Amino acid sequence: MMTGTFAAPRDVRAERAYFDEMVEHLTSNIEFDEKRLQRPVEQWRTPESLALAAEDAVKHRWVRFSALYSAGASEARLRDDFDDILTAAERATRLEKQHFPPGLIQLHFRNPKVKDHYLAWLRLVSLAVAFEVDEATFDRVVSAVEFGWGDRLIDGLIGTRKPDRVVGEELLFPRSVGPLADALSDEAEAVEDVARYLAKWYTAWKGIWGWSEHELVPKKRYHGYWAFEALGVVGALRLDDSSFRENEYYPRDLAAPALS
Repeated sequence: MMTGTFAAPRDVRAERAYFDEMVEHLTSNIEFDEKRLQRPVEQWRTPESLALAAEDAVKHRWVRFSALYSAGASEARLRDDFDDILTAAERATRLEKQHFPPGLIQLHFRNPKVKDHYLAWLRLVSLAVAFEVDEATFDRVVSAVEFGWGDRLIDGLIGTRKPDRVVGEELLFPRSVGPLADALSDEAEAVEDVARYLAKWYTAWKGIWGWSEHELVPKKRYHGYWAFEALGVVGALRLDDSSFRENEYYPRDLAAPALS
């Protein structure tokens, strides 16, 4: 499977062939997900199980996106994968709204110990900003992250494309994303805030799916560590990223050019 035109992987923790193989494996998982999700709701143990399976299908796509970037995939290939993630995220949100009772929605998405949903929403909006998607696509992104509405950072990023957006006051995970939220609210200090965020990225996201798996490269569990969510602030503010461009977690090849 061709993943791009780069001669070497962007992530030096593993060889290019390792990431190419991981992409192929994840693509097989995604194809299996699609076959499962074609089953009518009556064939699932519970309706909630169908919605949870749709969530897993989104997660597998995010992992593939990370592995593709690690392997050196082109921006065009990654942009195509973003579209696939968005379509899967829309489906997951629709099924969650349809099959999760209200009490479960609150428990599932506002659990202070589970950051994965939040990070996925934040990355979807951030990449939409970085890729400079058209208005119709951006509207789809906004709808797909509905359960994250009211968060100050997510709403703030949406507001960079939608000036009339009402920005919430709550920050769901301040210890993880506080510096990014600070960057968006104070452009004068934004470069320093993003640098501060990247410097502590790994510890800030302890516990997310895939965390610490660089130790499991021999078991083919590692897909790359990338702060895709930082691209939203960098792109929206057109920041000069030269001071943190070489940070090991910063996906610089997807960053929008800074304003001159």
